Amino acid sequence: MTSLILITIICVFLQLYHYVFYPLIIAAFARFKKRRDSQTQIQEFSVSLIICAYDEAGIISQKLSNSIALDPPPDEIILICDGSTDGTEQVARALAARQDHITVLYRPERQGKSAAMNRAAAKASGDIMLFSDANAIYASNAVEAIRRGFSDPSVAVVSGAKHTKGADGVGVGDSLYWRYEAWIRRCETRIGSTVASVGEIIAVRRKDWRPIPGGTVNDDAWLTLSNLARGRRVVFAPEAHSYEPASADHDLETQRRRRMNAGRLRLIGRAENWPWRYPWPLFAFLSHKVLRLFLPIFMLLGFATNFAVVLQEAAPRIMEHLFALQLAGAALILVGGVAARRSWRLRLPLAAYHVYRGNIAALFAMWDILRGKSYAIWEKPAR
Repeated sequence: MTSLILITIICVFLQLYHYVFYPLIIAAFARFKKRRDSQTQIQEFSVSLIICAYDEAGIISQKLSNSIALDPPPDEIILICDGSTDGTEQVARALAARQDHITVLYRPERQGKSAAMNRAAAKASGDIMLFSDANAIYASNAVEAIRRGFSDPSVAVVSGAKHTKGADGVGVGDSLYWRYEAWIRRCETRIGSTVASVGEIIAVRRKDWRPIPGGTVNDDAWLTLSNLARGRRVVFAPEAHSYEPASADHDLETQRRRRMNAGRLRLIGRAENWPWRYPWPLFAFLSHKVLRLFLPIFMLLGFATNFAVVLQEAAPRIMEHLFALQLAGAALILVGGVAARRSWRLRLPLAAYHVYRGNIAALFAMWDILRGKSYAIWEKPAR
């Protein structure tokens, strides 16, 4: 029974550490960390906004109009829509004909987002390359906020704050998740570097750009890790806001997170992507990103061993308390599942259900890796 108790305690501790203790630890360190100041003038940086689009004819006009209206505007806008078959190129070229600083890149072959980013980056002229998805609408000050993030010359990558819109269960849970993530990224940045970025609004200094390897699914994670591994800083710009609709339903959201988790598993499987020589990024990477991928295993194992212990006579009282805690978590998830289906705005249960679905997606991603599935090119749901 001793070994079962030990396994249970380790599994429960790792869950609590990831979701509660790690955020509290870095929040405490960040509170006493002195802010970095720099004399670099942010106005010196020119910005190339690169928009990656695939079959986005229904939203590309809104995205380009939003990009043109940014204050200050980017110095150039490059839209790359390789492989699109729905008229995205034609819609974009009609608008670009009236704007000298918009360039549209298109070729019939679709090779994935990372290949598109590489091709667009080769055409960009800005000191800073800001990458965006077609359905991400920026706040008017986004370019200024991103520029400000590069005021420290040690910074290679700056990522903004992602917001999802939607009043249903997916939207509520997703919105709470991104607020939680933003808090963690803010604390990590205050300490030194964040280890998480979002592809909807991510910028890289030109001198720090390296072409993304073929087959990479998580371009944002690769840009983050590859620069951390070289000793460069990655920071969060909380004033740079990006808004996009939440997934239409939980099944689509699970598919999205399954694809992203599979991409992360492939990234962490390559030793050169790890910041081995830098203690803080390595600690944050293990705590924030790596552990999250394997939490479902600890959840299942911890529940099973805990259940096996409480079934035995003279089980320690602490094990009964831990089992009650896990049952309470399961009950919260069940309530969240019902709330999601009936559109009840119960924030805590919906957040718990969102986390649960994310862990299910991580398990599916592990299966995808084992059977060699690649998501470098994937079928996008209709918008």
